[in-house]
Amino acid sequence: MRVEYSKQFVKAAYKLTGKYKQSLKRTIDQVILAQDIKELTNCIKMVGFENSYRLKMGDYRLILIVKIIENMAIFELLLSRGEIYRKEHEMNLRKKDKE
Repeated sequence: MRVEYSKQFVKAAYKLTGKYKQSLKRTIDQVILAQDIKELTNCIKMVGFENSYRLKMGDYRLILIVKIIENMAIFELLLSRGEIYRKEHEMNLRKKDKE
């Protein structure tokens, strides 16, 4: 699967340290090697969204927007568990999900 990253995702990824940075690399590699979204472990479709999926990574959550037609995954958000479900992030994600 082809992978792209949002600026917000890259900025958050640089702040990670230690085991989380290694875990993020493994997760990205797993997405790249996957032929379909169903092959990913800990990947759950988000309720109320068309193309958004959540990946668990310890205390962090990765939000993917998957464009099935183009076989592309866009890493949109990387936030802590408590932060990811805030209303402001949800509203921004809804806009990007429909694009």
